[in-house]
Amino acid sequence: MMPELRRAQADVLSYESGKMGVSAVPGSGKTFTLSLLAADLIRRNVLADNQEILIVTLVNSAVDNFSKQISRFTDRYQLPRNYGYRVRTLHGLANDIVRDRPELAGLPSDFRILDENESTRILQDKVDAWRRGHPDLEELWTAPDADAFRASQGWARLLVTISNNFIRQAKDLAISPQTVADEAARSGSLLLQMASSVYSDYQLALNFRGAVDFDDLIRLALRCLQTDPEYLARLQYRWPYILEDEAQDSSHMQEMILRLLSSRSGNWVRVGDPNQAIYETFTTADPKFLVDFLKEPDVLSRELPNSGRSAKNIIRLANHLIEWVQQSHPAEELRNALVRPLIQPTDLNDPQPNPLDRPNNVYIDTRRCNSEDEIKKVCRNVKNWLANHSDETAAILVTSNKRGSDIADSLREMGVEPVELLRVSRSTRKTAEFLSFCLKFLNKPSKRLLSEIIALYYRFHTPEDQQDDAITEVLSRAILKIDPMECYLSPTPVQNWRKSLTGSPLPDSAVTLLEQFQLCMERWMGATLLPIDQLILTISQDVFTEACDLALAHKVAAMLERASRSYPDWDLGNFAEELESVSKNQSKIAGFSDEDLGFDPDLYKGRVLVTTIHKAKGLEWDRVYLLSANNYDFPSLQPYDQYLSEEWFVRDRINLPAEAIESLQRFADGDPLAFLAQPGEATLEARRKYCAERLRLLFVGITRARRELVITWNTGRRDDLLMALPVTELAEFIKRDTP
Repeated sequence: MMPELRRAQADVLSYESGKMGVSAVPGSGKTFTLSLLAADLIRRNVLADNQEILIVTLVNSAVDNFSKQISRFTDRYQLPRNYGYRVRTLHGLANDIVRDRPELAGLPSDFRILDENESTRILQDKVDAWRRGHPDLEELWTAPDADAFRASQGWARLLVTISNNFIRQAKDLAISPQTVADEAARSGSLLLQMASSVYSDYQLALNFRGAVDFDDLIRLALRCLQTDPEYLARLQYRWPYILEDEAQDSSHMQEMILRLLSSRSGNWVRVGDPNQAIYETFTTADPKFLVDFLKEPDVLSRELPNSGRSAKNIIRLANHLIEWVQQSHPAEELRNALVRPLIQPTDLNDPQPNPLDRPNNVYIDTRRCNSEDEIKKVCRNVKNWLANHSDETAAILVTSNKRGSDIADSLREMGVEPVELLRVSRSTRKTAEFLSFCLKFLNKPSKRLLSEIIALYYRFHTPEDQQDDAITEVLSRAILKIDPMECYLSPTPVQNWRKSLTGSPLPDSAVTLLEQFQLCMERWMGATLLPIDQLILTISQDVFTEACDLALAHKVAAMLERASRSYPDWDLGNFAEELESVSKNQSKIAGFSDEDLGFDPDLYKGRVLVTTIHKAKGLEWDRVYLLSANNYDFPSLQPYDQYLSEEWFVRDRINLPAEAIESLQRFADGDPLAFLAQPGEATLEARRKYCAERLRLLFVGITRARRELVITWNTGRRDDLLMALPVTELAEFIKRDTP
């Protein structure tokens, strides 16, 4: 039996063949509609033997979601389960292609894919090596009044960012290291020579390892399709229909792959929302590919404008943002940042009616406050709200993982345990922190480190409701009093180290734990000759009892074992630094991500989730808080705005990553003077793109809310920020719209 459909959904389901583009507003049921279209095409017997409908989406969690939904629909049609379709991320599809024909990609059959951490390490090494021999770039571009020491630290980060963005863009444009190196040398630009040199060295390092990164997968998959027409024809036959989800996040090369695969049948359906294109800053994605596709003469354009997700006041706010941007934004260059259709509420008899509006369910706090006060104010409000809404969901959405960590810590201080969906969760950070301390100590013993380790050891060994801060303090002080430290660590009778504690009576539980810890330390020190993964597992088996901690320990062991193969000269101190970056929320452990495994907010009713707006995409909560709505996090091309990408220590606040990327793009477009352009124009264009993306990010944040929305802002660390221009307009709109 066919599920009940809205008129717009029925229009999409009437698709038979050819190209179709679908603009889908937030909460319009695009996954439901695309899954039902796939199942319905299978029901219509449009597939021949050995053919499948290919569904391409953005993240792994969406793969699982599509597979489950399509299976439910095929079950209704009494069709075989898991038959007639394949769901892949674009990177998963590229991996399938390259694994199938590695020789076409010029790779050995046993090639491996570097995870994000390992590729970042290689890139960092190549940047550091170049930097040591070329101080002139920093001398040329450092602002005259910049503090030398702080500027040097900033340059270390910035050069990695420039190189990473440059390499990703070059690969998406299919520009080889040698080609770009020749042009950079002729240009005389130190910036481009640095980026191209690092690109060459980075790619040589990957080749030496018989490895590729995620951007190589896309590039090499396209090469496979372009090199062997017979292989391409086989894939075109296998997938006569291609359904693409989240098409607003497509890149140049991704689009080329799907155009090739669909060129024989012409059957390509692209579904997305240009207003939710929020990854342009971090990737090579660009919403223009979907927008341009919708305008092609042979493309059937459809809309999914109805959404039952949000209360009507929230919908009105989101729609007003679109209309104000298009009609009244003071920067005319930004008036195409948001596009129609506007969001339409559902009908009263719809299976998903809009939640009813509550009094004052949209609130924008226009009062000035500094960064810390904003956090405290929001956390207090969340605590009070949760006390009366145990059957509802809530989320605090921020623009950075660091801000999210600060909010999570503040909630805990108030007695509220949050759910975290940040780069790395708190439990992961704590586990990584403990293992990092252990490796640091085993590399270079000190009492201070040992006292830190035993405090964490106590917390892992004691149920949370039985933990006592006083015992933690007693244990740490006891370790510091033992003199010499060796009498505790050496395999000597227990009473020898007790003599150091005379006059400081310890509870029996503390003595027992010190005895257990001593035996562990003996074992761990004896295990330092083992490979790093075995050392990590030896420590973990003595400490962790929860399944999640043990699972994480195995991920850590595998991550460090891979690092040991790439860096055979690393000692325990290097491995400790690697884990420290995880504990500080600076990097994540590959394969250990809630985002990849999927996340269901409705499983956490009565609790508050803390995450970034980027990670909140595709999710929804009853009450949503949007923080930091100022002109730094959401600039609008105004003279007083500040920009994250324009470093304080760079001369004239030039956006060097943008300048390098723009030169590449102009070179790919055939401009013979691409690498000779004067700096400045690309910086201004980068501001426009960033501001446009931030308008879309604000739109995404607003449309995560079902019933209630709260927006706050802060004046920043230097107390010099203003409320973001679009948020100021929305606050005025609420005043005008309220009876």
